[in-house]
Amino acid sequence: MNKKLRGEQGVEEITITWHGPYKLQNIDKYYIVNKTGIYAIYRVFGNNETLQYIGKTERSFVNRINEHAKEWLHLYRGQLYVRFGVLSFEPGKKFSSKKLDDVESLLITYCKPPENTSNYKYYSGRENIKIVNNGRHGLIPKIISTDMLEWC
Repeated sequence: MNKKLRGEQGVEEITITWHGPYKLQNIDKYYIVNKTGIYAIYRVFGNNETLQYIGKTERSFVNRINEHAKEWLHLYRGQLYVRFGVLSFEPGKKFSSKKLDDVESLLITYCKPPENTSNYKYYSGRENIKIVNNGRHGLIPKIISTDMLEWC
């Protein structure tokens, strides 16, 4: 039996280049809103900034954020900001919906934003994923990997 243990096989590195923060009510002014990927919604109340929600979209960022605005973002006090993350991959690797799911799940499980309900307690993605956050990633750590999670 030739079973590979966790950590023995190669780790896939996914880079996210973050843009922002942009005030929620002004996002349509920026070219980045027409792209797809990962987004993070922050609230600033007083001098306190908190990460509220992490999401993914294969549609444009602006379409997805506008849906959230209609559903629940209007209920928040304080100023809301959003950061947009565009994914890139190692040479020979390419985008897939599953990779986007893995990235969202790992970010949520590690960062635990209070408005996320799925993936909050348990990571549901594949093992051996490493996320490198570049640019303006705010409160999200520079590097997050599945090796940093506690496995049950």
